[in-house]
Amino acid sequence: MKRPSLYTVLFVLVMAVLCLPMVQHVGGLFHIKSLEGYTAPLEPVKLSVKSYRDGSYQAYAQRYLQQHFGFRNVYIRSYNQLMYSCFRQSTNQNIVIGKDGELYLRQYTDVYTGKTLRKTYGMEEDARAAMRQHVEETCRIIDSLRRFGTDVIVLLAPSKPLIYPEFLPDSIQQAHCPFSIQEEYAKLYAQAGVEHINFVPVFRRLKQAFPYPVYTRFGTHWAYSTIPFVADTILQKIAAVKHYPMPQVVNVDSNFSYRYKGSDRELEGQLNLLFPLPHDRLPMPTYNLQEDSAFRKPNLLVVGDSYFTQLNNTGFIKAFNRVDYWKYNQEAISSVSERNGTVPYVNRYEIITRADVILLIFTDMHAYDYFFGFLKTVEKTLEEGPDHDSQTAIRGIAEVIKASPEWYENVCKQAEEKHISVEQCLWDNARWVYEHQYR
Repeated sequence: MKRPSLYTVLFVLVMAVLCLPMVQHVGGLFHIKSLEGYTAPLEPVKLSVKSYRDGSYQAYAQRYLQQHFGFRNVYIRSYNQLMYSCFRQSTNQNIVIGKDGELYLRQYTDVYTGKTLRKTYGMEEDARAAMRQHVEETCRIIDSLRRFGTDVIVLLAPSKPLIYPEFLPDSIQQAHCPFSIQEEYAKLYAQAGVEHINFVPVFRRLKQAFPYPVYTRFGTHWAYSTIPFVADTILQKIAAVKHYPMPQVVNVDSNFSYRYKGSDRELEGQLNLLFPLPHDRLPMPTYNLQEDSAFRKPNLLVVGDSYFTQLNNTGFIKAFNRVDYWKYNQEAISSVSERNGTVPYVNRYEIITRADVILLIFTDMHAYDYFFGFLKTVEKTLEEGPDHDSQTAIRGIAEVIKASPEWYENVCKQAEEKHISVEQCLWDNARWVYEHQYR
């Protein structure tokens, strides 16, 4: 039997390599690890004569294939690994690679260099004028809430560049802006008598005393090792404001590990490298709350950024009767099912007025979006009063739509085009009407 020539073997190998991505795309022979981070969903375009003639379907098909061809994630991770290992560069424009491999989020370095200040306010004096107005509005809202027995505590969370500026690239260190919006707010809060916790100087002292990093090399939130300290500080502040005892945090186990979880490796994950980066051995502590029948369990409403996610669903929330978390004042997260959803469509009046404590959390990046508009949310909610129920209003509009044959038929067509249920599409339409016209 005649042996195949070298050219034949090479041709077969080349064709196999070229066809392998197509085979992987169609058959999914190998399990490929997904990329981390956020990818905007691709809106599907249904094949029709119209979509084919205007080219919209072809454009959709091209974008779909670009996002789903076989081994795409492997190619991307390989390229990212090459750029990182050889040139210490990241293809993710939101990540800044500092000294000794320290990773930073660009939004925070933009605050550090004053770029966010100049973009938002222009001059420092303009920023201070706006801040004074914000604090005045805060005091007014605090006074309005006190008649319901609700106290407000502001938590100024630290950002990584403020705690570890020494690892920033030299170009960013040299462009450092001395204006600190959090320090300015802390001064104004102290003058106005607003209850607050400024964690920036606290973490700077903790950095010197704590034997482990208060921010991991690959994270942008405070490290999990600091969470028991943060939780205990907040609980004791609430006890001082409410004038009744709150439980103290008791460490159960340090749980030293090389495997980081959650936000301790979030920036590493967003690099989407082929191989994991080396991790230092750090504690991942578990903790409980000191039990005592004298302790009170207040209702807590938290409005803030993602810094609270490390406290939510931990032993910290056991200190409270009920915890509602309004993430960025947009997404409502609660153990009570009817309180989940988006903030405009939950019973805001009940949640706000029955909260014993409202905890407002923001970092310097989000200080330029003051409380995410929460002050206006409170003002509007109190104006509307307890009888205003958005859910009831939306359900009423949905019934009106169902009673209108032409309108309901359009809703059914939308549901088919969007590949969602008719009930979901009906609710979306009713909510849109409520938000833009009815209200």
